[in-house]
Amino acid sequence: MSETISTGTAMAAPATEQPTERPKTLLRELTDDEFRARYDCDRFTASVLASRFRYIIEHVCNRFIEHAFSPVIRETTDMSATITGPPSIGHAMPAVSQTLPIFYGSMPEAVRIALTEHGVDDLVPGDVIIVNDPYRVGTHLNDVCFIRPAFHDGRMIGAVTIRAHMLDMGGVAVGGFEVTKPDLYHDGLVLPPTLLFHAGAPVRSTFNLLFDNTRFAEVIVPDIQTINSSLELGERLLAETVTKYGYGAYLGGIRYACDSSAESMRAAIRRLPDGVYTAQERLDSDGVSADVEPVVQLRIHKQGHRIEFDLSGTSPANDTAINCSWADAKTAVAIALKYLLDPHSPFTSGSMRDVDVVLPPDSMINPNPPHTCQYYWEPAMAIIYATFQALNPVLGDDAISPDCWGGTIHYAYGPRPDGTPWMSTALNSVTAMGPWGATKQADGDSSQLQIVINMVDGGCEPAEVDTPVVILRHDHIPDTAGPGRYRSGAASIADSLWLADGEHRVSSFHLRSAPGGGGVNGGRAGVLSAAWLWPSTTASEPDYFPVSLSDPRYAEATPLMGVLHPTSQQVDPDGTYHLQSGPILVPAGSVLRFVSNGAGGWGDPLDREPRLVLVDVRDEYVTIDGAARDYGVVVVGDPVRDPEGLSVDAQATARLRAGRRTAEVGS
Repeated sequence: MSETISTGTAMAAPATEQPTERPKTLLRELTDDEFRARYDCDRFTASVLASRFRYIIEHVCNRFIEHAFSPVIRETTDMSATITGPPSIGHAMPAVSQTLPIFYGSMPEAVRIALTEHGVDDLVPGDVIIVNDPYRVGTHLNDVCFIRPAFHDGRMIGAVTIRAHMLDMGGVAVGGFEVTKPDLYHDGLVLPPTLLFHAGAPVRSTFNLLFDNTRFAEVIVPDIQTINSSLELGERLLAETVTKYGYGAYLGGIRYACDSSAESMRAAIRRLPDGVYTAQERLDSDGVSADVEPVVQLRIHKQGHRIEFDLSGTSPANDTAINCSWADAKTAVAIALKYLLDPHSPFTSGSMRDVDVVLPPDSMINPNPPHTCQYYWEPAMAIIYATFQALNPVLGDDAISPDCWGGTIHYAYGPRPDGTPWMSTALNSVTAMGPWGATKQADGDSSQLQIVINMVDGGCEPAEVDTPVVILRHDHIPDTAGPGRYRSGAASIADSLWLADGEHRVSSFHLRSAPGGGGVNGGRAGVLSAAWLWPSTTASEPDYFPVSLSDPRYAEATPLMGVLHPTSQQVDPDGTYHLQSGPILVPAGSVLRFVSNGAGGWGDPLDREPRLVLVDVRDEYVTIDGAARDYGVVVVGDPVRDPEGLSVDAQATARLRAGRRTAEVGS
């Protein structure tokens, strides 16, 4: 049985794979003869093939990343890739790349829809289909799917697909990131399944269509050539696999990989107590009005090995860019389940076989055309963190604290002195990377992207080469981690000095409250995110602004986003919410500061080993005052002049913690 996507009155999405009949026994319990009858190969060969599919797709990714021209690919790896099988097995997906999870959840549907709409019988070796319509394939217009059918001796054996972020696809905003866009017509070029290469030759009309609608053809064209060669490599390796192992074993390997993932997820779901779990998660705004807080409503019904995610009651579709299509809502459910319940098995199309997803029609998570989905990850993240809130209470020690939610999107562009344009892309080392939440095993990492985006921080140097900016600081901020027996990672700060006039767009939509409810099992939430703009200055004193979040100089800044005190303009959970919905003009010499959200701690902070708190003070994750305030640990010494000479006053710590525990019982 394949996963079900119900969209209320809308048409249910067809199945993406046709798995073998549900096994009556576990795969490991099959006899050798039963296994061979089911998969047309022995166990060893099936395991080798499943691993080989992952090997192939990593080679495809590596070739693309190593030879990409766009900084979004070259430096931050904003792409993903998959292998899918032939139509005879429902385009089953046995392997995904270790890149962006939020991409590959929708890619089996993308391949099936694109190839079916174009016509499978019309495809020939060397064809490449291009498509970016979010209502067909998910995500947003910048994330273009390049689908190359794979052939062996004239027979279609599957497809290799790359989804990659293109710098610009037209529309009213350079780069596409404008939250106030009301519809797809403002968004940019929408591509239905269209031939980009035919029999290995470029399709001139399609390339002309791209040239006439993108602002950066000189970067996009060589990237497309690199994508084509990377897909060609994947096709060649798949064909070699069929030659070596035979077509029957090849198909069996695909089905085995998917069945194995389905079995792992089924066991994980079965371990979850039967019942109904509910939660909701809000976004700060619809991108235009601070008075509108869109909400995701979630009802999870789990029975035996099956689980249903019913998102009925979620807010209607926004008349802005904050929506996600049905494909991304399904992906969000998949990520949440993998992260919380089944993190160790590979993700395949079989992972969602026992999962049903119900989506209300024309909602923020299943909009009708022509709503735009440029900021698709925001509603998707809300689904993920509603799942955290719903399931963490019953996971006990296995609960995982939420991370920092989404990062801040910053896009900027303007003219250089010689008149040529420059553009600073999202995630161009200008914004602050946030932390991950804690688990029962360890503290969370700092300076990471959210769990749905397994990307790379490209570093300061490429940003400074490509754009007129000087990165003044990337640093962790003391006392910003979510306290707990295991703390989250620390929030980060990023300062940038802009050397040329430009138009900047800044947006983030979860700053009013802690993502996913904050910490778990007694852990607490970290600091909330914010951003400021200081007026034009000079580069002669680049460290003018302190790392601290409490400094009088915040009052001199222009607040861009966050919940800030009305006069001091410091982060204040009871302060005024600031929303930056449109572009801002930033003169040369201005300084931008971004602070990320913190994340959630795990367990009671008073149970944290004093030794670990001491190390945190030495390493400047926690101050001496923060050690006493958040953990009840008294640290003595000077962390600046003599960090190795710090020590814990054990008796004072015992008294302080005892007093805190007594006060907690009394309250």
